[in-house]
Amino acid sequence: MTRPDSPSDDESPVTEGTPTAAAFADTILERMAQQDAVQKATNEQFTAIAAILAPLAGNSGDPASTV
Repeated sequence: MTRPDSPSDDESPVTEGTPTAAAFADTILERMAQQDAVQKATNEQFTAIAAILAPLAGNSGDPASTV
């Protein structure tokens, strides 16, 4: 396959924009690391919310909590 802007005797393959296997793997690993960081932050937030709500759940004798 020849490039349209090259002389017809040049048989170099078109490789522009085609990622190498190593670059592809690096991209995947980078995205996985980002997702892991977001998941850890989310878990920390859930833990904090659960710590705030836990005392409220144990206080069922409060008349204000009944409907």
